[in-house]
Amino acid sequence: MAAQKHGRGDSVPDVIVPAARGHYERLVSLAVDVRADADDSVHQMRVSTRRLRSLLGSYKHAFPSEATRTARAELRWLGSVLGKARDAEVLAERFSALIDAQPGDLVVGSVHQRLVGTQQDLYRAAHASAVESLDEPRFAALCALLDEITSGRHPVPAEVTLRSGLDKAHRQLRKAAKKVRRLLDHGAEAGPALHRVRKRAKKLRYAAEAVAVAEPSAADVGSAAKALQTVLGDHQDGVLARAWIIDTVARAREDDEDTFTYGLLYATEEQRADRAVDALPQHVKAIRRAYRRLERKS
Repeated sequence: MAAQKHGRGDSVPDVIVPAARGHYERLVSLAVDVRADADDSVHQMRVSTRRLRSLLGSYKHAFPSEATRTARAELRWLGSVLGKARDAEVLAERFSALIDAQPGDLVVGSVHQRLVGTQQDLYRAAHASAVESLDEPRFAALCALLDEITSGRHPVPAEVTLRSGLDKAHRQLRKAAKKVRRLLDHGAEAGPALHRVRKRAKKLRYAAEAVAVAEPSAADVGSAAKALQTVLGDHQDGVLARAWIIDTVARAREDDEDTFTYGLLYATEEQRADRAVDALPQHVKAIRRAYRRLERKS
């Protein structure tokens, strides 16, 4: 069968509903890989879960309302289940790279085992728990619900357009970014606000990537949003890493270990976080420019 062609005349039923269907089918397929602990499978299934939940939120009026609310709540649960394993996986890789980047004579004590080894142990436990969740009736019920609401059998109101979800996501990102700027200008704590900007960037990215099959100019918006999401994702991983380092230092001190290396790693993470925050304005501007180009071509 030939691939379906898309263009400017496409509507939400032509683009968003099939995109949601694709994410659902990928999610089901990836569950098999997660059970087998295939490489990167937890990450990919978590991404599919987030993409689907985001689309169902950005275009919630394109799907059955009550069923969609339930599906989004259950997708949040699934994302949380997968997130525990993924966070441990990310931190193990991050700590390993961080330690390897230090001069060998500055790495003292059982730093690698306490940081990397602990996260690897946490990953194995969290992965086993995730597999148990995938074997529960709750996951099967979620899949059945997603199968129904992404089937394309439900009418989509005419006022739900491709741009409606995209415009809303863009407005939400701009609002969140302005709040961060105000906080930073006043020297206030901006951690939670930065995390919110990241989530808003992710929402805009996923909507733009879906819309891009009909409006190619939206691809630039998606790319710009992805760049911001990546920078702030690294920042959030750094927040988690620094918290673990502090916690681990306390345990190392109890065992009378030299904690110099932990301070070095913490300082490295702080510098990395500062660079991410410094890059925020340029990424927000890039998104704004891409969105203006999209508006001119619409």
